[in-house]
Amino acid sequence: MFSKILFDLKYRELNLVRGIFAVYAIGFLYGTKNHIEDIVHDGLLGYTYVPLPVNIYWTLLTLLDPLAIILLIFLPFWGLALSVWIMATDIAVNVSVTLYYYLQTGLLSNGRLCLQIAFGLFVFITAPIARKRIKGVQKFSLT
Repeated sequence: MFSKILFDLKYRELNLVRGIFAVYAIGFLYGTKNHIEDIVHDGLLGYTYVPLPVNIYWTLLTLLDPLAIILLIFLPFWGLALSVWIMATDIAVNVSVTLYYYLQTGLLSNGRLCLQIAFGLFVFITAPIARKRIKGVQKFSLT
């Protein structure tokens, strides 16, 4: 199981992966915290100012963000795929909503969008690196 070698520090080849996954965990925990706060404050499906599919998607991120962390530890290839998918779709949705409201009001309302895009770029750039390292270590360590 991958979690055994991920936390076994004798596999120095995974030091970079550990760092990458730590940044992912911080980012996805931050996202989870924000969505939980929104649910506590506004209720389930509380994003009533956006279309229902966006409302459902943003609410589902409360479960998808921590799922990505769990998968990174136990099934890293699936965790990397989910991480990239979450960031690609979340950035696309958030940029779309931000642009829509900007065109309607002339105001930019999403102050966290730049932080999210930066985290997304980190995920997009590092996921292939982590995948390659994991694949190399698994070839020689798992029997």
